[in-house]
Amino acid sequence: MKEIILFIYPQKSSFINSDIEFLSKKYNVKTQDLLWNKASILPLNLITQFFFLIRNIQSSKVIVISFAGYFSLLPVLFGKLLRKKTLLILNGTDCVLFPEYNYGSLRKPLLLFFVKKSQQYATKLLPVDASLIEQVHTFDETIFIKNQGFKAHFPKLKTPIKVIPNGFDTDFWTYNTQFIKRKEFITVVSASKKSTAIFKGIDLIVNVAKQFPNKIFTIVGLSEEVQQEFKVGKNVIFYSFVKKEVLKQFYQEHQFYLQLSVNEGFGCALSEAMLCGCIPIVSNAGALPNVIGKTGFIIEKRGVDIVKKMIEKILFLTEEERIEKGIKARFQIENNFSISNREKLLLQEIES
Repeated sequence: MKEIILFIYPQKSSFINSDIEFLSKKYNVKTQDLLWNKASILPLNLITQFFFLIRNIQSSKVIVISFAGYFSLLPVLFGKLLRKKTLLILNGTDCVLFPEYNYGSLRKPLLLFFVKKSQQYATKLLPVDASLIEQVHTFDETIFIKNQGFKAHFPKLKTPIKVIPNGFDTDFWTYNTQFIKRKEFITVVSASKKSTAIFKGIDLIVNVAKQFPNKIFTIVGLSEEVQQEFKVGKNVIFYSFVKKEVLKQFYQEHQFYLQLSVNEGFGCALSEAMLCGCIPIVSNAGALPNVIGKTGFIIEKRGVDIVKKMIEKILFLTEEERIEKGIKARFQIENNFSISNREKLLLQEIES
């Protein structure tokens, strides 16, 4: 019989599915699918979660929680009460506060309380990048709160910390150097609100695209309502949603990946694109410089003219230089952020 692990999350995503998949090889992973993004059903969700924990926590080895939020406090309290290990994976929004963009879980007082207490009472915190612990924001000069990360917001926090980066399927996301990349720039975000899209740098990309009318800019992941908020030329192509296999083809067709976010806890789409040979162009924000390492290009400050000048420089790269940089981008993710590495590190924490 496999030992039981409880896995708690706000909603399914590709990286959460990935964690569940490799944990299921060794453990019986029990999950609970609830919608945590609606305040009206929060009390009902907490009651439902309470009885889920009552039924399952005694027989479980450990509780793994992805993100801190309304859904994380009861599991860590149950774990503390019953001496069950609780591993809290921190991914980004649960560690930062950017009121200028209405972004970050810490901007709402009640949610702030749940996040703080979850981090305080967890057995161990597992941020996906060191920038989530503490960072100084310099990319957007309009940002008032420069010190970010959970240590900056909760300086008295004493919970043990271990950075475990995200991991990616290097066998699925592939780069064929014989395949000619015919299109230029691609960006993948998940945004159903205009404010989120702007936080992710879509306004920058759209305005930069106007300066390069002969270059194609592909943007994937905006809802159709948000797409209507941006006035774009014929060289900007929107896709609301594409399947995983189609997204891989998009990456393989495009030369450069743009990620101009005000902050990123990691950069999952960026990493997938790099595995497919996309040369990264990223903002100097959050985890992005750590993810790309010495490959690609970093935009130091937020501004259309700054991005334009960088792209003008990049477009002078020869075909040989582009292929070489694409190979280096893939090696960066393959060598540092493979799914096997994340599996090994997370299993070590569970079994220690």
